[in-house]
Amino acid sequence: MIYDSLDIIPYKTFFKIAESGNFTLLSDTEKDPEVLSKIWDSLYEQHIEIAGASSQEKKTFRISKQISALETQYKVILMACDALKFDFSQELFEILTVDYGYTLRITDEKVYYEDIEQIERESKALKVKINTLSKLLPKVDQGQEYNIDDVMASYCSILEFQIGDFNKITYTAFNSYEKQVHNKIEHIRQQNIKSKKNG
Repeated sequence: MIYDSLDIIPYKTFFKIAESGNFTLLSDTEKDPEVLSKIWDSLYEQHIEIAGASSQEKKTFRISKQISALETQYKVILMACDALKFDFSQELFEILTVDYGYTLRITDEKVYYEDIEQIERESKALKVKINTLSKLLPKVDQGQEYNIDDVMASYCSILEFQIGDFNKITYTAFNSYEKQVHNKIEHIRQQNIKSKKNG
């Protein structure tokens, strides 16, 4: 199964992916990181629209996407270099030279291995970029008192009914419950204002 829609992805899974960047949680069948990354980008953009995200949240999303792309590129380069040390592959050679623009000369064995080592050294610049971009992301508050389960439990209490298995509630279902909770709280607030005026 692939969670390719907010209608089917469990709310808790959505936020696990948002926090960890682990796109593999989107599917137990699809393994291609590029496919999963595109699915995630689509889901997150829908989330931003629904949540009415601020410009800061949109900026955070853009930076996170850049970091994810650079991390993937870095891993691909290192894996290609490792593989090419043991056996030549035209496909990996083209990834390094055509896709990423590195120089890898194959006319002389000694030069070939020196070029691979040079590519590995140069690729470390990607780690520097990743670290620089990571510093632009907002700091995660480690002292949060409430987790998603606590929020869902409080929603059950406010709505006065069980909203279901917390691990299975979809993103869109949670969003609907959240609206009901906000409406109920607003209704109670309005009632309290009226009572004070009349009292």
